[in-house]
Amino acid sequence: MPGSIPRQKASNVVWFLIAILAFSIVKHIPPAKDLSPEAISALAVFAVASILWISNAFPIAVTGLVVLLLLPLSGAVPAQEAYSHFGNSAIFFVLGAFILASPVMRSGLSTRMALALITRFGNTPVSLVFALFILSSMLSFVLSEHAVAAMLFPITMAIIKAAKEQYGSDFAFGAFLATGWGAIIGGTATLLGGARAPLALGLLESTTNYSISFVQWTEMVFPIVFLMLILAFISVYLIIRKTKPNIMLAQQVLESQKAKLGAFSYREALTLGVLCFTIFLWIFYGKRFGLDIVALLGVAIAFALRITRWKEVEQDVQWSIFVMYGSAIALSAVLSSTGAAKAIVLFIMSTGIQDPFIILAILTVLATILTELMSNAAAVAVLMPIALILAQQYHIDPRAISVLVATAAGLTFLLPVSTPAMAIITSTPFVPPFRAMRWGIALKLATVIIILWIAKVYWPMIGLSI
Repeated sequence: MPGSIPRQKASNVVWFLIAILAFSIVKHIPPAKDLSPEAISALAVFAVASILWISNAFPIAVTGLVVLLLLPLSGAVPAQEAYSHFGNSAIFFVLGAFILASPVMRSGLSTRMALALITRFGNTPVSLVFALFILSSMLSFVLSEHAVAAMLFPITMAIIKAAKEQYGSDFAFGAFLATGWGAIIGGTATLLGGARAPLALGLLESTTNYSISFVQWTEMVFPIVFLMLILAFISVYLIIRKTKPNIMLAQQVLESQKAKLGAFSYREALTLGVLCFTIFLWIFYGKRFGLDIVALLGVAIAFALRITRWKEVEQDVQWSIFVMYGSAIALSAVLSSTGAAKAIVLFIMSTGIQDPFIILAILTVLATILTELMSNAAAVAVLMPIALILAQQYHIDPRAISVLVATAAGLTFLLPVSTPAMAIITSTPFVPPFRAMRWGIALKLATVIIILWIAKVYWPMIGLSI
């Protein structure tokens, strides 16, 4: 009907009105002993941010701008204080990591690595899909998971088409799940796989005296990643075990693509060297110099050696994420400094919950649910301010609670809206979203169990009190 508002736009208007109503209701809460006018204003902004991030009514960067507008406008903090949080080291670490990922993709290095592994080990249907799965997860150790999924998608599609697979094919379905799930799980192994881990680290550092090094983060999450990779591949194997695709044709296509890349280029060699050097510094000197300083050093070397160009970086880096980062860190700091987050925690404690492990279980479940409804980083931004105060009140190591929230928020297997990796693989008719969701439910349940088990058994062994 001409002039009618599209359904999505109408839905966004409804969510916007709900956010305004929530702001108004919270803003009119009477001040109390533990709730100053500034704390009430911070809670009102938090309510708006949560609703807009959950509903995705605005892009996450736009919601970030709304937060930066409302923090001073509501009287929570002066504008200068709100904006100052854009100087957080986590923002510059992510910026450096994103810039370094650009030449890895642009030079063809990542594609060469992918084709080399798949053509070497993909001699049977199971080994071919296993190669895709391991490659996707390992690349996500050092590259953003959605970048890995986007890079491997055309390679996976070429394999499927070369093997003459049709819609409804179990082999095609399993191959795409291996690509997406591998990237999602692998992306939680280090601080480089996605936005949520550096954001959680930034929030931890901005509100406590604690920090986590590059190696410490991986040490804490690797058992979770290892077990999830095993369970995910078992699921993929159950899907493809009886399939009989034409592997010979698929191998021919891959060999042809590999030949088109030509000889290993000078740019690829320099890019590999800079990447390895930067990772080396992150591992052995990240705590001494700072992860952000090392990242920016890697960027400076990359530009000095001319292996990347600013025009390419402008196109490849998701600049909007930094607006969201800065606003989330600012909101978290304001919730903490005004006492608003503590007021929420006191309310939770008034329910009579005494066991810290129950608090961890509640946060894990909340993170795994929220991350299916909003971006990973947004889920972290919503939960971390409250989680850090809970850690203080229940004597939980804030490093443990930060890693728990970030990891639970990163393991998304159900809906296309949850993460770009799921959106990418479900964009093809070979992966019906409802079928992917059915297989993802078991992994989702396993996520909660494994995270809590590792937190209970393994983390105390490495000095993390829960």
